[in-house]
Amino acid sequence: MNINDLEKLLSPKRLSTYYNLFPTEKEKAIEYYRLNTQISESLYPLLSNLEIALRNSIHNSFTIHYNSANWFSQIKQPDLLDQIDIAKRKILAVSNLITADKIVAELTFGFWTSLFNKQYAKDFWKPLMYTFPLLDAPNKRRDKIAHKLNHIRKFRNRIFHYEPISNDLTALAANHSNILQILNWINADIVNWTKEIDRFDCLYQQAVGLRIAI
Repeated sequence: MNINDLEKLLSPKRLSTYYNLFPTEKEKAIEYYRLNTQISESLYPLLSNLEIALRNSIHNSFTIHYNSANWFSQIKQPDLLDQIDIAKRKILAVSNLITADKIVAELTFGFWTSLFNKQYAKDFWKPLMYTFPLLDAPNKRRDKIAHKLNHIRKFRNRIFHYEPISNDLTALAANHSNILQILNWINADIVNWTKEIDRFDCLYQQAVGLRIAI
């Protein structure tokens, strides 16, 4: 495709990150833009499995702790209640039945990761400790888990908003590794299962090769 036409469609602003990486080679910059899109796509299985496994593991832990699958009704924090109410309204918009499973599926990744934040430690850390059965006790620290999850949440949002994620290759590799690590804390088998369709490593090496060739 003609680069000038592509710039008009995508905007020079959007392509500027890639032009800055390859200031004298627009063709390589465009190739890297496409590669960034492919890498973002390759992370979908990991992010999907992480979000689903994390929320279900938290839900199971809270169900045991509160002795009810409807533990949402026992939440007192106004900001969390607001998010739960939004989820319920979305469910009611397409169904006349609200169930715990539907609420779990409707709540955002931001909701689930925020439960690990410091302001909720007193109320939620005890049940949250059981979210990661394969994480050894010395490393089962709320602050470290929250730090990793919040980084992943921001990384996920960049992908879902079609932003550059391959300009910092060290950070990119670290995020990929952290996602695998957290999944491994929940269940080792799902990591191996996910890796069967994980194309990240191959695409990452292509990105490294292009950057080395600058």
